[in-house]
Amino acid sequence: MKRVYRQSIQRQGFTLVELLVVVSIIALLAGMLLPALGKAKGQARRANELNSAKQLMVSWQLYADEHQGQVIPGYRYGYPAQDFQGREVTHPINARYPWRLAPYLGNSFKVIYANENRALLERFESMEDKAVGVYAASVFPSLGINSVFIGGDDLELPPDGKAVDRFGRFCVLKDSDSLRPSELMVFASARGPFEGKIVQGFYVVKPPFLMARRWAVDWNTEDGPEAWGHVHPRHSQRTVAAAVDGHVDSLNRREIQDMRRWANPADRHDWVLRVSR
Repeated sequence: MKRVYRQSIQRQGFTLVELLVVVSIIALLAGMLLPALGKAKGQARRANELNSAKQLMVSWQLYADEHQGQVIPGYRYGYPAQDFQGREVTHPINARYPWRLAPYLGNSFKVIYANENRALLERFESMEDKAVGVYAASVFPSLGINSVFIGGDDLELPPDGKAVDRFGRFCVLKDSDSLRPSELMVFASARGPFEGKIVQGFYVVKPPFLMARRWAVDWNTEDGPEAWGHVHPRHSQRTVAAAVDGHVDSLNRREIQDMRRWANPADRHDWVLRVSR
């Protein structure tokens, strides 16, 4: 009886080889699942930003509807804007699009601060100095506006009479001006510098060409945000982009460099702004 009892106890345990086999199987399954989980998370972030872009374009069109078709200024001086408490904001805060678009966003920036960028917004909103928070919130929305060619950019190339006489009607100032509303891009995924690091957001994106090529030849994660005009292909090397007609898509690195998506008069991918004759 004693011998049988000892044998039954020994049969209840696992040998070292069996444990190693089980651990190996678990490790193999984890190795197979982790990439799939990472891909699923990436797709969720992309879907979230696509949804943000759609809502942003609804707000953009509402602004135009209430301003007789005039599109929201890209980066323009002298236009009034208010914070969520109705207080006037000053330059350069009111030169950027977020506070001008705020009334059409339900007085919340959660639409334009997506994914990882939401924590940045929460930080700005909880700042003890509210004025600093208002300023910071105007700088880092997840999507930047194509300010040079949509709405105008007083810092880069003001779309005034002098510029129009020289270059023609290069900038869309009314929603009806767009020749290719399904292609012409208003907003795109952006990134910018903040406290010595790069964050997933900035208020403008700048075109790959103007008078000449301005972007680096290809995307390099080691380059600063300016190398690609603050555009950020963060979704598996693709950039979320929103067009004038309201539809959104994710563009690959070749597509996002096509000037026909940036400039209304562009007729080729490497189009540059030239003096009109």
